Amino acid sequence: MKKLVMMLMALCLTAVPATVNAQSKTVKKMVKAKMKDYKKTGAEIFGSSLTLEAALTKHYTKMEEQGDKVREIVGFSQAKSYNLAMNAAKNSAANQYANDCSLQVKGRVLADMALEVAENPTEFDKFYAAYEGKVEQEIRGELRPSFSVKRNNPDGTISVEAYFFVDEDAATRSRIQAFKNSQTESEIAQKYAQRISDFVNERVTQKQ
Repeated sequence: MKKLVMMLMALCLTAVPATVNAQSKTVKKMVKAKMKDYKKTGAEIFGSSLTLEAALTKHYTKMEEQGDKVREIVGFSQAKSYNLAMNAAKNSAANQYANDCSLQVKGRVLADMALEVAENPTEFDKFYAAYEGKVEQEIRGELRPSFSVKRNNPDGTISVEAYFFVDEDAATRSRIQAFKNSQTESEIAQKYAQRISDFVNERVTQKQ
């Protein structure tokens, strides 16, 4: 029995490093490429005690480990102060996700409900706008900061590139709540609630 336990422990010790090394190679490759780009453009990390390389490694490791459980969202901004730039970058990230959600739902509606849309194009447009606005409100509270980089511009402003993670389950809840809230502003959403809610529940395609 003791021999069997020892053999199993030995197998675990030899198997784990191989997996870790394989993951590390992928992460290292991504970090190296990003560091090269950042050095070329003069980007510096800020708002963190980590070095830029360490922050990138942590970021890409989480993406690798979490897989499709989390989504990366990037926000961009330019302002005169760090605080203003960071707030604007978070708004940018929320807006980008909301826009992706709205476009995906619109595409599904146009594909599956063409006759209904043809009869009420203005009402559907009102729904898309309301839904996008509500998603932006809801998702903002689910954004989890990963790291941010800044670039100092010749005009004295600061450009910020802020990376966030959002849990996909939390994002789905945000979309559902946004749809419920937008129904009060759209008769079309109320009329076709079940059909449109099916589209809302679909995972939002990650834009490249």
